[in-house]
Amino acid sequence: MANTEQLGYLKKDVDEWNTWREKNREVAPDLASADLVSADLRMANLNATILTKANLLMANLSGADLRDANLSGANLVGARLIGVDLEGADLTGADLRTAEDLTVEQLSETKGNADTTLPDGMGRPDCWSS
Repeated sequence: MANTEQLGYLKKDVDEWNTWREKNREVAPDLASADLVSADLRMANLNATILTKANLLMANLSGADLRDANLSGANLVGARLIGVDLEGADLTGADLRTAEDLTVEQLSETKGNADTTLPDGMGRPDCWSS
């Protein structure tokens, strides 16, 4: 379950969230199973955040930092991913079926597997487990 205090910062305002992250660099935020449907998370610092099974349906993640984030089992259907840094992110079992602006380059820096659902026509990177 998501840490309610941390989730409150993120839902209130991305700038407030980013300020909190800057002041609490040693904390790995836990937003597991968070309901972030249609959330405006543009430019959010979600580096190394636990987002397992989070519902990011239609969320705007443009320009967000998701390096080393755990997005395993997350719902990213329809999420906007333009300019998102996914280096080292775990997408194992995530649903990216209609994610917008997802590129092959972004995927090549992630972890995933056969259970990760990708947009039509987008192939799995060779580095993913089967």
